[in-house]
Amino acid sequence: MIIKSLKLENIRSYTNQTIEFPDGSTLLAGDIGAGKSSILLSIEFALFGVSRKHLSAGSLLRHGKTQGSVELTFHIDDKEIIIKRNLKRGKDDIKQEAGYIIVDGLKKEGTHVELKSDVLELLGYPSDLLTKSKDLIYRYTVYTPQEEMKQILYEDKDLRLDTLRKVFNIDKYKRIRENSQILSKDLRVKIINSEGRLADFDEKKNQRLQREEEIKQIEIKIKELAPKLGEIQIKVKDRKLLLLAREKEIEEFKRLKNEFDVLEMDLKNKVEQKARDKQNIERLNLEIETLKKELVGKQEFDFLTKIKHNNDELNSYENKLKDFSKKRYEAESIKKHSAEIKNKISKIDKCPTCEQEVKHEHKSFIDRREEDKIAKADIEINQSKENELLINKKIKEIKDELEILRKKQQESSVFKIKFSNLKEKEHLKQKLVVEQDTIKLNIGKINLKKVEITKKLSQMESIVEDYKKLKKDTDLITQEERKLAIAKAELDREKQTVAKMIEFITKEIEQKEKIKQELKKTKNLKEWIDKLFINLMVTIEKHVMLQIYHEFNELFERWFDILIEDENLNVRLNDEFTPLIEQNGYETMLENLSGGEKTAVALAYRLALNQVINNIIAKMKTKDLIILDEPTDGFSTDQLDKIRDVIEQLAIKQIIIVSHENKIESFVDNVVRIVKNEHVSCVV
Repeated sequence: MIIKSLKLENIRSYTNQTIEFPDGSTLLAGDIGAGKSSILLSIEFALFGVSRKHLSAGSLLRHGKTQGSVELTFHIDDKEIIIKRNLKRGKDDIKQEAGYIIVDGLKKEGTHVELKSDVLELLGYPSDLLTKSKDLIYRYTVYTPQEEMKQILYEDKDLRLDTLRKVFNIDKYKRIRENSQILSKDLRVKIINSEGRLADFDEKKNQRLQREEEIKQIEIKIKELAPKLGEIQIKVKDRKLLLLAREKEIEEFKRLKNEFDVLEMDLKNKVEQKARDKQNIERLNLEIETLKKELVGKQEFDFLTKIKHNNDELNSYENKLKDFSKKRYEAESIKKHSAEIKNKISKIDKCPTCEQEVKHEHKSFIDRREEDKIAKADIEINQSKENELLINKKIKEIKDELEILRKKQQESSVFKIKFSNLKEKEHLKQKLVVEQDTIKLNIGKINLKKVEITKKLSQMESIVEDYKKLKKDTDLITQEERKLAIAKAELDREKQTVAKMIEFITKEIEQKEKIKQELKKTKNLKEWIDKLFINLMVTIEKHVMLQIYHEFNELFERWFDILIEDENLNVRLNDEFTPLIEQNGYETMLENLSGGEKTAVALAYRLALNQVINNIIAKMKTKDLIILDEPTDGFSTDQLDKIRDVIEQLAIKQIIIVSHENKIESFVDNVVRIVKNEHVSCVV
């Protein structure tokens, strides 16, 4: 990774500034408080975003500004990468906004988390750093704030080792041990639970043996009961077949009895019918004699034909009367009309139509003509009146005769009804006489049939008693069969219940067998974890840490020797990576050293840590970059010269040094000078 440029907008003391970073060694020069460290923090922010503990948004956004941004351009494997992050002041706090990353011209927008994930992948850093607030590998290889390295030297040894484990990416062994211990505890709980579930294992086996013995006893009872039940079932079957035969005979007996009862009823009805018919015959004889006496000398005569003839004749005369009346009316009308004409013609002198004078001759002609018409009309009227009188007389005669005929017809109808009634009664009497003979014959047949059925019934009287006795015996045997069947069914149910209990207990035993096998595996696993695996992780971690220790200690001593040329002052690391100071042959505390010596120890520790991490993590892409923040704090003039040696020994493509020491300007390839005027930093 090689940084090319950094663009700041409203970040800390910067308003709008772009800083270029050439290859080689570069010094960020300026007075204390000029804004040099702000550049380093902005680079870290561009790469990894903010974190509440170590790099908060509030510490980056310029006071009084609502928005700010950082845009970092760098190269990795000949690829140009541009990443931009934004800050926005809200009502209550300052938040990271979405930004973007451009890789070889391809732009991708994303949230601050998505951008961090992309950067970690580009830098070759472990992906588990995505969820960590502090980017330890970057902090201890590329950029370590001025006081942070000294702080690690003064920390508790356990805290220091935890930090170094994370930096070397071997804290996984500790996590494995801790997780293994958690797993071991879980396995112990599982073992206790399994042992608890196996507490009644032997009892369950005994229960199964007891239930199996119960099954055997029940099967013995069923075996003893089966012959008795089979024998009585055969008896019941035979009795039921015999009973079925008897029931058919009983049905025949009942049928005959019913038939006899029907014959009795039919006989009774026949006798009653015969008596009723006899009474009816006697009654009919009386009625017939009475009718014959009433009809002596009477005969049937039909007056309807004569009446019809007279009606037709009457209609003919009435039609003639209408014709004569019509002629009379017509003649009277003509007579009246002629009289009116005569009267009119006698009174007019002029024609009302043509207004010509009407002559006397014309009047006389008309008068004679109309007189002739009147004379003819009088003749017609008189003849019509005579004819009407004659016809009316004839009509009266016919009507009188019709009246007499209708009366005779009514009398004849009464006699006719009586003659008809007489014939019906004589016919009915004859029918009843014939029916009497038929009934008498049927009564004889019924009596013969009754005698026949009575004989059969007398022969079958013992069947009913035999059937009752057989039914009673069959019921007793059936009850006994039912008792035995119920007893067997109860034994079968009991056997089935016990079998289900055995099946249930067997399943429990099988489950407990599985639990027992799993328990054995769990115990073996727990024993392996407790006695072997955890110790193995400790051994592996110690082995890895020992390898790191030797390399780290060698580099630490070498860098310290470069920085401090004092034969009486020697340093080395113990197995807890704590610096041990030996001065004039005696061990001394780090606190007893001078400020420059303390800085030399911290810088040597820092440079050794950088090289060890770069050697361990092969895929890491930040090996070509190192940033040293005020590495000469407390150095003497002679010690400052050692920085030239450090730069030469590092042999890194890009070294960025932050310092206010002017002497270092002569050691580096490039100088970026920073000044601050009225709380605004800028590059000059």
